[in-house]
Amino acid sequence: KIKKLEPIKGVKSDLVQNDLKKLGEFLFYEGPLVSHFISNKKEDYIMKWCDHDNEVNRWMLYKTNHELLHRFFNKQIGARQLILKTPDQFVHFIDIDNNIDWKRVIKVELNNLSEKNLPKPDAYYEKGDFEPYGEKLRMSLNEHFSRPIKSYKAPEATIEIVAEPPPKSYKKKKKGKG
Repeated sequence: KIKKLEPIKGVKSDLVQNDLKKLGEFLFYEGPLVSHFISNKKEDYIMKWCDHDNEVNRWMLYKTNHELLHRFFNKQIGARQLILKTPDQFVHFIDIDNNIDWKRVIKVELNNLSEKNLPKPDAYYEKGDFEPYGEKLRMSLNEHFSRPIKSYKAPEATIEIVAEPPPKSYKKKKKGKG
């Protein structure tokens, strides 16, 4: 039986494979399920496996950021909210063949996402379920966000003249008896 993927309602995207570099896996079972990528512009992306047919695997790719990842890893938001809070307000669906070549890239607005492509509402980060890369990223983000944010009020601009004192206007202290 030949399985066909459900058509995606969206527009063709100009995103290309070379725009992204994989940093690591969050979930892995007989292959990657959820991976962390960074773009050439140093933006964070998550790629989540969705479905497959006889020709391709379908993946959902969405932008995220360190704050959202930190909130996810600390169970303040779940996997579904991580997608729905993407700064872009859209996701990409990418059909990838067995040679890891991108065959189709479709941009889909969040309000057109199918329920079947979203994680369950109760899907949260669980330390033991994630790959070591995910835990290292969680610890790194926790360290980053635990640093106190310091702000300083800049003094008003003033002009001052700084000069050395004229010679002989000061005397060296003599080493005295203590």
